[in-house]
Amino acid sequence: MNSPAATQSERTTNRTAIRIPRGNLTSAILCGLGLGIATGLFLGEYCAKLTVVGDMFVGLLRMTALPYIIVSLIANLGRLSRRQSRRLAMIGGLTLATLWSVALFNVFALSNTFPEWKSGSFFSTAIVAPPREIDLVSVFIPANIFDALADNHVPAVVLMCICVGLALSGISNREVLITQLDILGKALIHINYYVVRLTPIGVFAIAASTTGTISLAEAIRLQAYFVAYTAGSLFVGFVVLPWLVATCTPFRYRDVLTVSRDAMITAFATGKLIVVLPLLIVETEKLVRGLSSDNEDSSAPAVDVLYPVAYPMPHVGKLLGLIFIPFAAWFSGHALAPHEYPAFLSAGLFSYFSGPIVATPFLLDMLHLPHDMFQLFLLSGVYGERLGDALGAIHFATFTLISTSAFLGKLRIQWFPIVRFLGIVTVLGVAMCVTIRFGLSGTLRYVERKEDVIAHMQLLEQPARATVVGESAPNPDPLLLGESLLHRVRRRGVLRVGYNEDKLPFAFFNIRGELVGFDINLAHALARDLGVRLEFVRFDRDTLQSQLSDDHFDIVMSGLVGTLERSRSMQHTTPYMDVTLALVVPDYRAREFRSLDSLRAIESLRIGFVDLSRGFVDRLRESLPQAEFVELSTSQQFFDGDWQEYDALLISAESGSAFTLLYPEFEVVVPAGRRISMPLFYAIGARDAEMRDFLEHWMILRKKDGTMQQYYDHWILGKVADPDQRRWSVVRDVLHWVE
Repeated sequence: MNSPAATQSERTTNRTAIRIPRGNLTSAILCGLGLGIATGLFLGEYCAKLTVVGDMFVGLLRMTALPYIIVSLIANLGRLSRRQSRRLAMIGGLTLATLWSVALFNVFALSNTFPEWKSGSFFSTAIVAPPREIDLVSVFIPANIFDALADNHVPAVVLMCICVGLALSGISNREVLITQLDILGKALIHINYYVVRLTPIGVFAIAASTTGTISLAEAIRLQAYFVAYTAGSLFVGFVVLPWLVATCTPFRYRDVLTVSRDAMITAFATGKLIVVLPLLIVETEKLVRGLSSDNEDSSAPAVDVLYPVAYPMPHVGKLLGLIFIPFAAWFSGHALAPHEYPAFLSAGLFSYFSGPIVATPFLLDMLHLPHDMFQLFLLSGVYGERLGDALGAIHFATFTLISTSAFLGKLRIQWFPIVRFLGIVTVLGVAMCVTIRFGLSGTLRYVERKEDVIAHMQLLEQPARATVVGESAPNPDPLLLGESLLHRVRRRGVLRVGYNEDKLPFAFFNIRGELVGFDINLAHALARDLGVRLEFVRFDRDTLQSQLSDDHFDIVMSGLVGTLERSRSMQHTTPYMDVTLALVVPDYRAREFRSLDSLRAIESLRIGFVDLSRGFVDRLRESLPQAEFVELSTSQQFFDGDWQEYDALLISAESGSAFTLLYPEFEVVVPAGRRISMPLFYAIGARDAEMRDFLEHWMILRKKDGTMQQYYDHWILGKVADPDQRRWSVVRDVLHWVE
């Protein structure tokens, strides 16, 4: 039987005989990338059909990637002795820990490049939803290996391969199977060789379709994240990692880039890091062949063991993506405090074993950040994930080169080169962070703040003809004998709607002085359906019952909270929406109100409230006996200055979130331990049953046709609808060759 060194040398020679095309490949890939971007800018959305070509290319690359990992991992682990396996775990673990530390430290440093910025946020279900649990078991434990393969759970597949490979190493006649696996692996490499030759074409199609369809407005919103993430990736990928290899191993800076450059470009273009592993393995084996030949009694595992073993672990490209969480906190106006970073970074490291799509919502929930920020994260995926995959390629090359050097006894730990490396990297890193911070500070004045967004919000669709009556008074046209409200509305051609502008985002005046909001929008929709015009009449909460009795308005549509008192005194619809009770507090005190227990610990607690049931407030007093509850006339009263006399304002999370957009120094908190919902309904004048029945049926129809959901997304969640504009392109907007 051959020695391990001889076997590895023979295997390396056989594999590298299958030459991945070099020479002009890098130039061809870069040319394809450049032409694709230019074509996308020239033709715009006409390039969307090229997505099919890109998908075909990615599919061909993925076709051999996972099977090759399975075959090579089982075969090469099966060759290892127990001593080699133990060394692999120790050396590989230390190397990964070092690379993870580099990534996490850069996340912390880059998060401090965001300049001062305060902003509220629209309501998000993350405020009231319980934190999502990550099912790491299904990701890492292959209860059904075929399901793991179908769902692309690479960590689970790799775990099974590791178990099979280690078990195979204890079987006497294992060479029979290992030889067959080597042959199959060689066949897969042959297939990958021919697919790689198509890379320039695939990269061109992907670049053209992406550039032609991506929204520039989306990129502008994420500029701070893009700048920080790009700078961090370039710094880690082209300074820290290659220089670290050059400092601690016999390899040179240029060697690291030679191994990884084609793989980085391909990974960035395809957005699939797994597809470049065969290319990385072949190039790395060519580089380390001379180093391993100097050590005849080597116990180093094969290169194609190290890559698949490291693949399921988070790489620095993924971990740098954690910068999105501090960005989300900054963007929402609540930057993370220094003491929150240890818990955030440790949770981020372990949650990223299951991937950013699962980890990001978990981390947003953990830090009580708006869940709608996850939509921004998905928008950034076109660029961010691909840049991370490109950085992942050089991460795996760094891991393999350092680990191989350690196995072969070629690792150089000398104090002077290490201190020099740390010193220069620190200076360059500080310079990069300072440059980013000053650059972002200069662009902030061009960014539209969210308080400007809500102040400029307008009604969706064409509004009905409407007037706002400044002073409340009975209907100038009294009901005829036996006449219903609905009949009078149709006879007069006017629907009188009660409103109160203190109910953001259900009813308020925008910066133009127009009455807008969720319920106001629905009132316009109702008037259009009835074919009548609108008269908005302001109501006072204290006199609402008497105003309804005196026929001041036909219906009240203004975020009216259902209370026991109102249920007994007025006719109303069934609830059209449930809102969640929350507290609005100064942002610097938000952590004091995170749970019911922490609330009980606050002495002399004073909480203001508006428009709540007396019985409900009494129950709150029982839960917080030390607290004083004070009724305010309006919510605006709290924000205009009375907040200094109170610790918090009791309000719905939906309304509170809208107020924090105008007053970003406040934050909405839903204390853990008790979730309380309150119904909103529409009140009916004159206790008119016919009007109530009509309104109930109309609400059902508007829910079924999606109108109420559309308004909810716009006014409550803040998904401001932009006009459907076609993607800018040279062929349309410059040359005017097409319409």
